[in-house]
Amino acid sequence: MHFQKIFIRISLFFVLGLFLVSCSTIVKRQNFEDMSFKHLPPMVFNVARVEIVGEFKSPLLEPNVEHNFPVTPQVAIRSWLSDRVYAGGTKDFLQVTIIDASAKITELETNRDLEGWFTTEQAERVDARLEVRFDIANDSGKTGPYAVAQAKRSRTLSEGASLNDRDKIYFDLTSAIMNDFNASMEQALRKYLAAYIK
Repeated sequence: MHFQKIFIRISLFFVLGLFLVSCSTIVKRQNFEDMSFKHLPPMVFNVARVEIVGEFKSPLLEPNVEHNFPVTPQVAIRSWLSDRVYAGGTKDFLQVTIIDASAKITELETNRDLEGWFTTEQAERVDARLEVRFDIANDSGKTGPYAVAQAKRSRTLSEGASLNDRDKIYFDLTSAIMNDFNASMEQALRKYLAAYIK
């Protein structure tokens, strides 16, 4: 009985030790602010309302990695719409379709020779893509003029990139592609839907 108690105590200390070691290796992830576009001038459309009628669905599996982003491209698009696009009319409505908001990862070929052991190479590439369509529609659902904008950006990840390294690169990628999208979408809207912008 005495030996059983000793064994139980030793086992408990062993388990506790493992727990403390595992806790000490937990990586604290960075906090990233939500993306805001309120510093940009609003675009007021002569429509009664703005509606998102379709959205990109992430498969949540590689090669898609957008769901791992601190701020996903899709969330960034929604923030952009909320901050920049407003309804200021009494009829018709603006349909917004988020066709694509993906980010896909591709493994890159690295040097597997002895020389490669002493260098840090770029091991993966992340390709992000956005595509959004704006349609003017009447109350019966019939669509009229429309505008489409696309944006693409890529970033590479080095061998052994940490979780925080990845988060930072993913966040910067979302920020960069949103800057491109903002310029492309505003140009398309002012070209094809200028008659509906106040």
